[in-house]
Amino acid sequence: MSAPLLQARGIRTGYGRLPVVFDIDLEVHEGEIVALLGANGAGKTTTLRALSGMLPLLAGDIELDGKSLKGRPPEKITHAGIVHVPQGRGIFPNLRVEETLRLAAALSGTKRPDTAVDAMYGVFPRLHERRTQLAGTLSGGEQQMLAIARGLIMQPRVLLIDEMSQGLAPAIVDGLFELVRSLPEQGVSVLIVEQFVTHALDVASRAYVLEKGEVAYAGSAAELSSDEEFVRGSYLGDTTAEPDDLADLQDEETGDELLRAIEERAAAEGRDATEVVMGLLREALTANGKGGTS
Repeated sequence: MSAPLLQARGIRTGYGRLPVVFDIDLEVHEGEIVALLGANGAGKTTTLRALSGMLPLLAGDIELDGKSLKGRPPEKITHAGIVHVPQGRGIFPNLRVEETLRLAAALSGTKRPDTAVDAMYGVFPRLHERRTQLAGTLSGGEQQMLAIARGLIMQPRVLLIDEMSQGLAPAIVDGLFELVRSLPEQGVSVLIVEQFVTHALDVASRAYVLEKGEVAYAGSAAELSSDEEFVRGSYLGDTTAEPDDLADLQDEETGDELLRAIEERAAAEGRDATEVVMGLLREALTANGKGGTS
């Protein structure tokens, strides 16, 4: 097999001084779709945030085409070719659909912004119909289309997609996964975090499963799909939940990860979790105080 397009080697990261993921190794090759799976709090969102530069590395390295991205700010990583479609969509509610796409086209540096925007309307005709509408007034499915279109207009080499189907109707989810399946043909490799395991494994060639911040499985998506116990497990998520209820869970994984990290640190130091939290708050206040007087 050829060298990986995106490679993470031994990465460790977290929030503040609390590590959440440990020694993560993963690869995405040219023209490949890879699924990143695991229960809430396993470290999936944190891993994507590290790959896109939103969280600094505490250890390890991330390479794109063999070149290290360690220490680069998120905007530099985006321009290098790694584009993140975050959990919760991350759109600007007071921008119109066309304004959102034109802003993304401007940030991408394309010399033909009109062509780039029109290409997204070709992929998502619904967005063309809604082009003068404020993004915040779109349906959940339309907002997800806009988030993906904004990512694609940045001309990614690797697209990181976090919980694409969250809170969406099954018919919308099916259509979005068909789009994801087609992306390698357009020169875009994909690393996708997804609560609906069967959908993710159906489009992916390989998969990783995280447990408590570490890689518990790395291998064939087809082999993992044949593991009935895994597929029936908690990784499936609640497929019966109402979309409006799921919309309130956008940051649940991050909170779970942080809570687990606090509990593990408390256990390691023989202290109560509350003492650890108060200690971290005191450290933060002290640091801010120093920053304000310098």
